[in-house]
Amino acid sequence: MNSGEHERDKEPEAKAEDGAPPKAEMLPFAPPEAPLAEAPAPSPSTHSRVADAALVTLLVIGYVSPTVAALVALATGARGVAFICFGLAAVGMGLWAVIKLYRRTRTHGRGAALAWADVLVLGILPAWGLLYNHIVNATCQVMECEASGEVFRPLAEPEVFGLLAFHLVTALAYMVSRRRRAALHPAMAELLVHAALLAGITIHVLLAVHFGKWVLIGVVFPPAFLPCLSPVLTVILYGAELRHRLRLRGADARAIGKPLAVYREGPEQSFLPEKIHRPTLLRALALSPVLLGAHAVLQAVWLGHAAGALQVFTRTCDYTLSRLPVEVLPGDCHYLCTVAARGHSWLVRPLRMGRRGGVPIVVNRQLAVANAFEDLLHERWPRFGRLARRTYDLLARPVCNHLRPAWVSDVVYLVMKPAEWVFYVALVLFDPRSPEARIDRMYR
Repeated sequence: MNSGEHERDKEPEAKAEDGAPPKAEMLPFAPPEAPLAEAPAPSPSTHSRVADAALVTLLVIGYVSPTVAALVALATGARGVAFICFGLAAVGMGLWAVIKLYRRTRTHGRGAALAWADVLVLGILPAWGLLYNHIVNATCQVMECEASGEVFRPLAEPEVFGLLAFHLVTALAYMVSRRRRAALHPAMAELLVHAALLAGITIHVLLAVHFGKWVLIGVVFPPAFLPCLSPVLTVILYGAELRHRLRLRGADARAIGKPLAVYREGPEQSFLPEKIHRPTLLRALALSPVLLGAHAVLQAVWLGHAAGALQVFTRTCDYTLSRLPVEVLPGDCHYLCTVAARGHSWLVRPLRMGRRGGVPIVVNRQLAVANAFEDLLHERWPRFGRLARRTYDLLARPVCNHLRPAWVSDVVYLVMKPAEWVFYVALVLFDPRSPEARIDRMYR
C-alpha cells in the first residue's frame, strides 16, 4: 500500500478527531420525512351572543343546578344558616359555570354544547316530566282546604305513553337530520324527515298550550319546573333544524341548476343556504297530517277508543285542553292558628268552641285575633285581603293539614305569638270600631 492510499484512509479519522461529525450519505431511495399533521384550529361560534348565552344557561340549569341543589340539601339537611350559605355559594358556582362555558362556546363553537342540549331537551326533560306527571294527583277530586294549591295530572295515563312513542319518532328524525346533512335517498326518506319535524312541532305546540301557566312557572322557577318548558324548547330545536335543512335543500336545487361554463372552468362556487326549498316544505306540510293521523289510529287501536289520541289532553282537569271538572270535597281545613289552638290547654288556653263551615273547632285568643285581623283586611282593603288569602292558601295551608301531634301545635302557638301581637296592634290602630267586639264575634 503506498503512502497516498494510507493518507486517504486516515483522513476521515482526522476529521472525526477535530470534532466535526462525518457527513452521512443520503440514500437515493430514502423518502423525506413527512411533516406532522397539525390539529385543526377551533372555529369560533358564528351565532349571536344572546343565543349562545341562552344555550349555556340552559345547560347549567338543566345539568348542574339539580345536582348542586341535591348536594347542598344533603350536606345541610335543607335547613338553617348553613343551608343559606351553601345555597348562595351554589348560585355563585352556577354563574361561574355559565361564564366559563359561554367563553368556551364563543371560542370553540357550539357543537358540543348543542349536542348536550339535544340530550337534555329531547331525553332528560321528557323523562323528568313523566315522573312529575305520575306522582301528582291522578284524580280530579280535592279537599276544600287544598283546592287552591292542588296540582293535578296534566297528561292522562296510559295515553301519555303513546304520545311518548310519537315523541321518540320525531326525536329520531331530528337526530337523523343533524347527523346527515346531505339529502337522503330515496327521496321519500328525506320527505319523511321534514314531515316528522313538522308533526313534532305541532304536538309540542299543543303541549305548551295545554300546560298554560306552568310554562311561565318553568321560566320563573328553574330548575325544579324546567320540564314545563320542554315543549317550548323542543319547538325551538325542531324549528331551527327544519329551517336549516330546508335551506340546504334550496342550496342543492340552485347548485343543480347552475349553468356550465362554455370556454373555461371558473372557480368553484359556494351556494349559501339563504332561501328555503318551498317545494319540499309544501310536500312536508301535506305529509305531516298523515303522520299525525297514523299516530291517532295507532292510539285508537291500542286504547280501544276512537279519540284515544285526544284523551291524553282532555281526560284531565284544570288545564287548557282539559274536559273533566274539578270536584271539591268538604273537609276539615286547618290553618296555622287553628293548629296552634289544638295544643295543650295549659299553654294555648282555649276559650270556647266555635264553628267554621259547619265544623266545630277550638277557639283561643290567638285564633280569634288572627281571624279578626283578616276580617278587617277584607272590610277596609278587600283587594289586598284577597291577595293575602290566596297567597296563604297556596303556600301554608297544605302544610297545616299534616301538623297533627299536640306538641307540634304547642310549637306553632309559640311561633305565631309575635304575629298575634302584630295583628292586635293593627286592630287597635285601624279598626274604626271596638277591636274587642270584632274579636269576640269571630267563629260565632
